[in-house]
Amino acid sequence: MMENVKIAIVGAGENSLLAATAFGAVYPVIVFDPDRSKRARFDEKGIVFTDQAGELAETGIFLITGSKRPAYTLDALSELCRIVGKQMKKGSVLIFEAPVYPGTTEEICIPLLEQHSGFAAGKEFFVGFVPARWQSSEAQGKLAKMRKVIAGQSGPVTDYLADLFAPIHEGGIYKAKSIRVAEAAQLLEIAQKEVNIALMNEVALTLNQQGIDTHDVLETANTRRGFIKIEPDPLGDHPVPWHGMDQFWCKGEQKGRQVAQRVIKKLIQNEVIIHEARITVLGVTREDGASEEAEAGVIDLVSELREYGMDVQVADARLELGQSECAGGVLLTKQEELLPAVSVILAVPHEAYRKAGWKLYERLLEGKAGYVFDVKSILERDEKPEKVTLWRM
Repeated sequence: MMENVKIAIVGAGENSLLAATAFGAVYPVIVFDPDRSKRARFDEKGIVFTDQAGELAETGIFLITGSKRPAYTLDALSELCRIVGKQMKKGSVLIFEAPVYPGTTEEICIPLLEQHSGFAAGKEFFVGFVPARWQSSEAQGKLAKMRKVIAGQSGPVTDYLADLFAPIHEGGIYKAKSIRVAEAAQLLEIAQKEVNIALMNEVALTLNQQGIDTHDVLETANTRRGFIKIEPDPLGDHPVPWHGMDQFWCKGEQKGRQVAQRVIKKLIQNEVIIHEARITVLGVTREDGASEEAEAGVIDLVSELREYGMDVQVADARLELGQSECAGGVLLTKQEELLPAVSVILAVPHEAYRKAGWKLYERLLEGKAGYVFDVKSILERDEKPEKVTLWRM
């Protein structure tokens, strides 16, 4: 492990909490963001947060993060470069991981850093790029640990970054040929994932209309060698990372409302009086733990249900730990304070909801009977209580 290393995570984006937690287990860490309202979730994890740029002068390594959403623009990245450039010292190492087009780090970021610091890149400060591959402890338990891709502006910088990241990435290190290669690889990873999820969302909705369980279809197709099993995520927020293409995308907002309409239709078919019914939605924040922000699709699901006149109560296993009482403008209810409902929607299957089993859903239903909508098809059908009707996407 390197000695006398202090790392500044610059920008409290989606992956910042995971990055700070991972690095914080090995090195001293501070998180900087000019928006002070983002401080709470870092304080609760015992991670030092500041909105004062002057405190960055005490660090020598900067990890500049960013959101995957289209709202994260080059203007935002440029502003972070200007802030860091004014505070960095000779010998500083700057690592970028925001998804950008190939050439951004070298053609936009480095000139800005040179301009505002007065130092020369490659001589007085050093730059690298790493695709964001942070995983929560929950995700690590379900997925194979990934290798960490790193790239520096020179061979020695790449070697230095490899030594820096090695203690916190059990999956190993992969040294990319260049910064541009690493930037392009990250965009390809994002595109492949989002295109596949969008496809599976459409397939899931089509199969659902025909009364076919998507999970059963995936398990059957997965018997073929080479089949890529991608689970649908109809309530997730999956935007295209390139400006100008989002109009072609199947966004979470549309999917959330479609899921709500299917729930309403099922309940009406079972003679449930909608305007008198109470429904519980479990899970608002992302399942992988990368952010405490609410999934756009879930927020729109809740909004659509309420437009039909339903009494909707919302809970989230992550936010019940005192992190927030409100997510995406939706007031949350602690699990123990949820009132009995005619139906429960498992929108985001956090680990706590997986482990709780059917006893949790019986407890949340009126008279231990009612309807459970399992959006991501994770509940065990064979263990379902007799009085509970289960619908899966």
